[in-house]
Amino acid sequence: MKSAYPILAVFLTLIATTSFAKTDAPSAAAPATAQAAKPQEVLIRADTMSYDAHTNTVTAEGKVEVTYGDHTLIADKLIYNQTTRIVTAEGRVSMKEPDGTTISGSKFEITDDMRDGVIDSLNVVLAGRGNLAAARGTRSGGNIMTLEKAVYSTCQACKEDPSRPLTWQIRAFKITYDREAARVEYEDAYFEIAGVPVLYLPYFSHADPSAPRQSGFLIPNVGHSTDIGYFVEVPYYFALSPSYDLTLTPEYTENDGPLLKAEWRERTQTGAYDITGSARYGETRDNLGNKTGNDAFGSHLFGNGRFQIDDVWRWGFDTQLTSSDTYLKRYAISTLDRLVNNVFVEGIQGRSYASVNAWYFQGLRATDDPGTTPLVLPLAEIEYVPDAPVLGGRFSLQGNLLVLHRGQTTCDPTCRQDTNRLSATATWNLPITTPGGHLITFFANLRTDVYYVTNTGPLGDATETTGRVLPLAGVEWRYPLVSTDGGIRQVLEPIVQAILAPYGGNPNTIPNEDSASFEFDETNLFSYNKFPGDDRVETGPRMNAGLRYAAYFDEGFAEAIVGESFRLHQDDNFTPASGLRDRQSDYVGRVTLQPTNNFRVVNRFRIGHDDFTFERNEVYAEAFDVDLYSLKAGYLKLAPDPADPIDPLGREEVSIDGRIRAMQYWWVDAAARRNLEDNQMVEARFGVAYEDECAVFGLDFRRDFTRDRDIAPATSLLFTYRLKGVN
Repeated sequence: MKSAYPILAVFLTLIATTSFAKTDAPSAAAPATAQAAKPQEVLIRADTMSYDAHTNTVTAEGKVEVTYGDHTLIADKLIYNQTTRIVTAEGRVSMKEPDGTTISGSKFEITDDMRDGVIDSLNVVLAGRGNLAAARGTRSGGNIMTLEKAVYSTCQACKEDPSRPLTWQIRAFKITYDREAARVEYEDAYFEIAGVPVLYLPYFSHADPSAPRQSGFLIPNVGHSTDIGYFVEVPYYFALSPSYDLTLTPEYTENDGPLLKAEWRERTQTGAYDITGSARYGETRDNLGNKTGNDAFGSHLFGNGRFQIDDVWRWGFDTQLTSSDTYLKRYAISTLDRLVNNVFVEGIQGRSYASVNAWYFQGLRATDDPGTTPLVLPLAEIEYVPDAPVLGGRFSLQGNLLVLHRGQTTCDPTCRQDTNRLSATATWNLPITTPGGHLITFFANLRTDVYYVTNTGPLGDATETTGRVLPLAGVEWRYPLVSTDGGIRQVLEPIVQAILAPYGGNPNTIPNEDSASFEFDETNLFSYNKFPGDDRVETGPRMNAGLRYAAYFDEGFAEAIVGESFRLHQDDNFTPASGLRDRQSDYVGRVTLQPTNNFRVVNRFRIGHDDFTFERNEVYAEAFDVDLYSLKAGYLKLAPDPADPIDPLGREEVSIDGRIRAMQYWWVDAAARRNLEDNQMVEARFGVAYEDECAVFGLDFRRDFTRDRDIAPATSLLFTYRLKGVN
């Protein structure tokens, strides 16, 4: 293991001349305006006033108030020399600036325009946040204050024990506060935590907390990982314009060398976008985590943007790219295992909608094959919904155009499959409420698809054109029964849905691109087509039935829904493990208990209709009190499904994530996830944090127990801190 001292030396050297910055979100640029200063009269009010003609001085005592323009000075006693134009104020003296900053002291000697002077026992309360204090200070030009042997902090003294040290403060031989530049500068500064010096800096500066965005260093991050060793990152923020900014974050890792991160944000006249990325050049690793001796570039690029074209149309993009499968996890950038890139144009007018999308995917799992990952260009969709009823009901017309392309692979016998699809669907719904409270909905659907498929293999291209026409009609009946006995409102609602449709809507010549991953649950129990995409459809006569119960209390509620599907013949388009293939489906449902507003338990399940075993069981509970605690716990069980591309082997795991206030300012948080199928931990986290009105300190311990090719199980320790008012 390499020594940590070089890392700490780099860290201290980088922040030795740190200038911390403000990083509020950029806004659309607006022209600045200025107002010329005008001569002001000096107005003095007091209980008693006297004038000495020999010395040409005015003496005021008792509730003295001096006003000069927007400045107001209050004192117990004041002497004003009209010859030298010097105001001497004594006693409990305070002066309020136009921006809200308050300056107080035991004695002021200041010019009558309140621009220059000397102040004893000085205390400055900044308009935004923060306090400056010194035995003596000078004021010049109305904007610059120089304090000798001074301290700065945003912490408030303890009311029960004023002598108790502040959470943090900066003690310096000299502090300069430039109100116009909105900066506080320090010379020979010591950072003190609870009265104990922890860091010395020969020079240091930060923005006035009330100031707008300013360029400068941001709070550094320091930590250690058993994978990349000690690391430190020191962000620098560039406030380039009111409408755009840039943050560069150099990071140094003990085992992998330097890494550069960047973020660009901009607000335009029509929208906003955000681009983040990183890059490094260094030695690569093999699948066992060993260094190969070969250098290569590694990088990532994430971004998003939304822009309004007019009142109807807008366009946008989402970008997620990386140079290798494990780059994001290694440097703690993201835990995503599938990246999605999208560019779109969409319009909404009334109830009608239209969009054109382009999609590119990047799979980061070991089993993902880039050659089989499709490029979708374009996917065009349109839905027209007239305002006027059609045959008394609501009518809609949808259109869909898909062009999907794959790159070359080494599969056999088919190396590539490209799909082109054109679809049109007409839907009609007529809801009726009878005098007896029955809710009856008649519906009909007519869908037409045309496919042009190209299969490229070792022997050449094979193309095929195919299509289908799928009519559908049905009726849904609901009968909500309501009871209000005992002050509890209860609802019992049986639901039955009958659908007539022909068989044979899924010929083998139609590829399955968007419905390979399927889950049958209570959310799609009453869907006309339970498949998530358009390439596969549910066919044949069928019936869906369920029962919903709900009880509503003063604060919370309880709700349960359970149901299943029936069909005349089994549907082989569903996998045996889906729960929908047989004539009678599995039972699906959800139970929700929320007795109060801050506690909830939800159980979602699928139970086999033959043996009544859980094919899917998901239970999660959450409880929270904003000021005291938050807790989430969950259990998940998925039965194996070889046809599921995401979880073919199934899963059974438990997880917990909680945060609790241990003492007034102390929080403890922890999280863990365990794989019950393999009887091993997946990940764990434990942290301790301190937060009061002026500071946040945190120490996080994390352990990842899984291996992903060149990323071995790793332990990391991260120290975070933020001094409120120094940013």
